[in-house]
Amino acid sequence: MSTTFTSVRELLKAKGSRDQVQEFDELMRCTEVVREMIQSRVRAGLTQKDLAKLMDVSQGTISKIENSLDHEISLGELTRYAAACEAPITLRVGPSISLVQSVKEHTISLKQDLDRLAAVASENDNSQLPKKIADVFADAGFNLMSFLVDAAEKLPKSLGEAKTPMLRVLMRDDRTMPANNTSPPSRKKSVLA
Repeated sequence: MSTTFTSVRELLKAKGSRDQVQEFDELMRCTEVVREMIQSRVRAGLTQKDLAKLMDVSQGTISKIENSLDHEISLGELTRYAAACEAPITLRVGPSISLVQSVKEHTISLKQDLDRLAAVASENDNSQLPKKIADVFADAGFNLMSFLVDAAEKLPKSLGEAKTPMLRVLMRDDRTMPANNTSPPSRKKSVLA
């Protein structure tokens, strides 16, 4: 009777040594960027040969990049590769962060981007741009609320009574926003709807 494994790591855990599992885990940690690059190429429907042509390099160069460790790839190679795949790649450099911290950082970044869009709309008051930006805000608001509701529904059922209400109005005073925008606004008043 044969056993089916869903990943290389699962196979190594079952059939390999502890050292082999550790070596594999280390390799996976050292190739996170490379694996993301390859996935971007595949999502773009490009072969190594196609990508080489777009980057004006040899197919062998693409193969070398894709078989590298993360620290062996230059930012120039990464930038050109991502541009050729028409795939934005965002790198976060530094120590690992928790999922909670990641959500906080994305929330702050989103706020900053929305503020920039609002400023662009204000600067172009006599064009169609403010209306288009307002439509983007409406779409973003709807999507964000949908994401939150979907995620909240995946919480354990035992938290049923502890769930945050799905609709909440938060009032804040812009003067309470820190100058560096590194933390969410303080909540002046919360009204459940």
